[in-house]
Amino acid sequence: MKKLLLMFAMTAVFSLSAKHLNVLMIGNSFSICVGTCLPQMVKSVPGESITLTSAFIGGCYLEQHWNNICAAEKNPELKQYLITVWDSATGKTTENYQTALALLKTQKYDIITIQQNSMYSIDYSTYQPYANNLIAVIKKYQPQAEIIIQQTWSYRADALFFELKNLNNDEMYQKLDQAYQKLAAENGLRIIPTGYAIQISRKNSSLKFKGYDKNLLTSLSWPDLPPQAGDVVGKLFWKKNSKTGRMMIEKDTSHLNIRGEYLQAAVWFAFLYGKNTSEIKFVPETIGNDDAEFLKKCAQEAVDNFREEQK
Repeated sequence: MKKLLLMFAMTAVFSLSAKHLNVLMIGNSFSICVGTCLPQMVKSVPGESITLTSAFIGGCYLEQHWNNICAAEKNPELKQYLITVWDSATGKTTENYQTALALLKTQKYDIITIQQNSMYSIDYSTYQPYANNLIAVIKKYQPQAEIIIQQTWSYRADALFFELKNLNNDEMYQKLDQAYQKLAAENGLRIIPTGYAIQISRKNSSLKFKGYDKNLLTSLSWPDLPPQAGDVVGKLFWKKNSKTGRMMIEKDTSHLNIRGEYLQAAVWFAFLYGKNTSEIKFVPETIGNDDAEFLKKCAQEAVDNFREEQK
C-alpha cells in the first residue's frame, strides 16, 4: 500500500511539473527556423512536449500581417500562409496553406509570438499601428494565450545592408532592441531574447568572424569557400545557376546557420519552459557536443540576463 501511495505521489508531482505547450508563430523566415531544433530539444527533456505551429510568409512584415488579417476577414478561403506544425510527441510534421486568422478562430494556443521583418526591425515607425492591431485581434480570438515578441537579430558583418544603412551589426542590434523594447513596454509583453543570445555568442566565441576579400567569390573553384567561422548568422554555399548551369557561390548574411538555429531553439526552450538549457540532450549530427554546450550556455545567459541588461 505504501508503495502504491509513493508511486501515486511521484506521478502527481511529475504531472504538475510536466508541461505541454501549444505555440503559434505568426512570422517569417526568422521564426520558421525555430522548428529545425526546438521540437527535438523539447522531446529530449523528460515530461515536456510541444505542438509548434508556424504561419510563414517569407520576409513578412507587421503591416503585411495586418493586411492579411483584413483580407482574410473578407475572404476566408485565401491560402496566405504556409502552415507547418511540428509535434514533439509523435515526431511528425504536417503542412498546409491557409490564413493565420483561420488558426486564431479555430485553434487554441497557449503562446502566440509575433516579430517584425528583420530589415524593418530597426525602425519603430514601421511597427505601428500594425503591431497593435494584430495584438488586438489575437486577444479577441485567443484571450487565454500569452502574446510574446521574438527579438530578431542583427546580420553578419559582411551584409550589404550595413553599407546601405551606414551601420554595423552592433548598431543594428541596438536599434532593433530599442524598437522591440518599446513595443513590449507599450503592450506589457515579454520578449524572447534571440538577438541578445546571438550578440552573446559573438562576444564569447573563441573564433571571431573575419572579413574576406570579395574577389574570392569569383576566383574560387568548387568546393572551396572563404573562411566564415565565428558567427551563428550567415553562410556561403555553392549553388547551380539555373540559367547558365554554372556553379556559383551564394551569400546569405541574414539567416541563421545550423549553429544559430540550435542557439535560437535553446533560447526558446529556456524561455518557454523555465528550465536550464543544460537539461537539453538533443544535439544534431552537424554540431559537435562541445559546441552545443557553448551554444546552450550562451542561450541560458541571454535568458537569465536579458532583463538585467535593459536596466
